[in-house]
Amino acid sequence: MNVNLSKFSLADTSPQQVLGVLKATGSTDLLFAAKEEFGSTFATQRFQGMGLLVVGALSSITIILAIIGVPVAVFGWWLWRKGVRNIATVEAAYAGYLETIRAVGVMAAS
Repeated sequence: MNVNLSKFSLADTSPQQVLGVLKATGSTDLLFAAKEEFGSTFATQRFQGMGLLVVGALSSITIILAIIGVPVAVFGWWLWRKGVRNIATVEAAYAGYLETIRAVGVMAAS
């Protein structure tokens, strides 16, 4: 998944949202591109979360900056975990949708 820093969201996704995006393409040729485009928001969550975690940890080295650094590190960890969870949801829904397309194709060919 590509990191697009212009996209930032604190939202979660669901398998239904991913399926809606994939079905909206109307073509099996564009599924991977649609998945990558939709998932880029959550790759950004993961990337920015890791950045905040590092910045918070580094600023916590000094006692004075630890007042700000610890909450920033905790928020970064939370955002990173949220991004990882959302990417896993997108990948699982994409794999499930591909399986249903293959199953329908096999049934139609029979």
